[in-house]
Amino acid sequence: MLERNVTVDETFERLAALDGARVWVSIVRAVDQNGPAIFRSGEFHLFEPVAEGAQALTRITDADGLPLVTFLGTDTLSVVDGALRAEMRSSFRVDVLDRPFPGTPLANDALVSYEHATRELVAELEAGFRSALLMRPDPDPDASLRARYRIPPIEEGPLSDWSMRFAVGHQSATIRPHDDGIVRLSCIGSSLRDGLQVTDLFEPAGGADYALTSPDIMRLANDIRAFLAGRRERFVPLSSRRPPNFG
Repeated sequence: MLERNVTVDETFERLAALDGARVWVSIVRAVDQNGPAIFRSGEFHLFEPVAEGAQALTRITDADGLPLVTFLGTDTLSVVDGALRAEMRSSFRVDVLDRPFPGTPLANDALVSYEHATRELVAELEAGFRSALLMRPDPDPDASLRARYRIPPIEEGPLSDWSMRFAVGHQSATIRPHDDGIVRLSCIGSSLRDGLQVTDLFEPAGGADYALTSPDIMRLANDIRAFLAGRRERFVPLSSRRPPNFG
């Protein structure tokens, strides 16, 4: 419920007060926002530095300076129960506090389902990259941006190999079930070399296998976010491939 007597000016005062501070976020991506929250923490930047001539962004970044939450001008901002709330759509919102949220679950080694893990990944990565994020398939299509405009999902149900694929620009990341309670991450990036487009396969330097536990899902999200943002220094190239020459 919106706090009484909270004005637009007070909402922007809250934004200014958070600038440069460590904050905690609660991300909910579910129909009617009726679903479990994903809790993360990062640093709030009211006007994040951007390239010259580009529009300034309001973002929350992780410990590596990568986008954890990106705010857009179309988001509806308010203050709810003491938290800054950004409502992206009826199925997607982010709440921001300058302290941990009450009742935040502790990270533990209990295994969760693959579906649970992919829903967390989608919520976290969409919060960071917003409409730039492409995914196949969407594990919760009814909560997607496409559903908002009554556009059917690209795929009905999972892919044949049960993989989940994310892409931003020329970077893509794929997770696949590998063993009981284990998923494997592989990444593909393309670049121009000597006038030719080259596709490279990468694997995380810290290992490509992740357990379906809360600490490893967080680590997996961090690695995917890094690769999609073009930060390849924590990845090991495995192979390169040039497109066929049709000349």
